[in-house]
Amino acid sequence: MEFTPEASAGAEGRDRAGAFLTGIGASPGTACGTARTVHSVDEFSALTPGDVLVCRTTDPAWTPLFGIAAAVITETGGMLSHAAIVAREQGIPAVLGVAGALTRITDGTTLVVDGTHGTVRAKPAGPGAGP
Repeated sequence: MEFTPEASAGAEGRDRAGAFLTGIGASPGTACGTARTVHSVDEFSALTPGDVLVCRTTDPAWTPLFGIAAAVITETGGMLSHAAIVAREQGIPAVLGVAGALTRITDGTTLVVDGTHGTVRAKPAGPGAGP
């Protein structure tokens, strides 16, 4: 597991085995990509095509990132939030309301985001690991 130590401390929003983080599945589908934690507009250039956008929240200024992200994870938001609506419009998975996502997910970790079930997990290393 490549979530930061805070994720293994019995934090809310994590399954008992520590295998995945949970939130609101706000846009269906599954995607795999490299986590990119983005804290502000100044960090937009860190996101490259196929990355998973991890942020606190989004607003209209963030919309161009949805065109290159494989999926989105936010710390706040729900089914009617900006992130949810734009993710559905772009057809990418979104898991929102993941408590502490910016501190619990390490930048560069390969993630599997399941927007249908509202889960985020680190992709196991090795051949045949699959999403």
